[in-house]
Amino acid sequence: MTTPEGPNVPEEFPAEASSTESKKSRTGLWIGIGIAVLVVIAVVIAVVSGAFSGGKTAESPSPSAEVSASASASPSPSATPSETPIPSASPTAPVRVAVPTDCKAVFTPAFLQKIEGDPNYPLNNPDVGQDSSRDEQIIALTKTLEPRIFCSWGGPSESGANTTVAAVTDAQAATVNARMADMGATCTEVDGGTRCVFSRVRAENHEQYGMYAGVVESSFTRDGLWISTEQVNFLSEDYLQDSITAIFGN
Repeated sequence: MTTPEGPNVPEEFPAEASSTESKKSRTGLWIGIGIAVLVVIAVVIAVVSGAFSGGKTAESPSPSAEVSASASASPSPSATPSETPIPSASPTAPVRVAVPTDCKAVFTPAFLQKIEGDPNYPLNNPDVGQDSSRDEQIIALTKTLEPRIFCSWGGPSESGANTTVAAVTDAQAATVNARMADMGATCTEVDGGTRCVFSRVRAENHEQYGMYAGVVESSFTRDGLWISTEQVNFLSEDYLQDSITAIFGN
């Protein structure tokens, strides 16, 4: 049995199907739009987050880098200059022997004991001249030197001895030695210095002064000191050597 709409009834099912498909399409569209919006939001958040956090992370050094930079920037203990400078070694000054201030220190005790008991040879007679040489150049140089000490044995007579001890520079000592050589003295290197002896001692024995008659001039330079002597008919042939021993300990 059929009705007037009977033939059209089958068409209603396709219509419903079409409506359902349309709804599904709209639903999928909205889901797609929602997903797209979420993706955009996620991208924006990522960009903003990178700008504020990612940039800082790229620019800021890691803790280990900061420690390394700090360690390298700090000077090492060895690079720190010493607060107290170490003085450099100064050149060694030449040894200088002081000029004696007492004539008793110019001669040995043995010599003093022997001569001090002789009335013919008093020490430092005021009437005796102050020269220990007969050469004008030696005398002139002696008078320019300070400090110096003059010692004499004997009075104004034909017998006695004079000694001058003075401080000299190396150049002055060289001048003394050169002058003594020019006078005819024999100069030798002994006892750590230069000894020059110029003798006019007579070959024959003198009736009064024996083998020591005559005149002897001698000098010795060492360590900034000059010993100059003159002996006239004097009793001791080792007069200069006695002073060398007393002053330098030779």
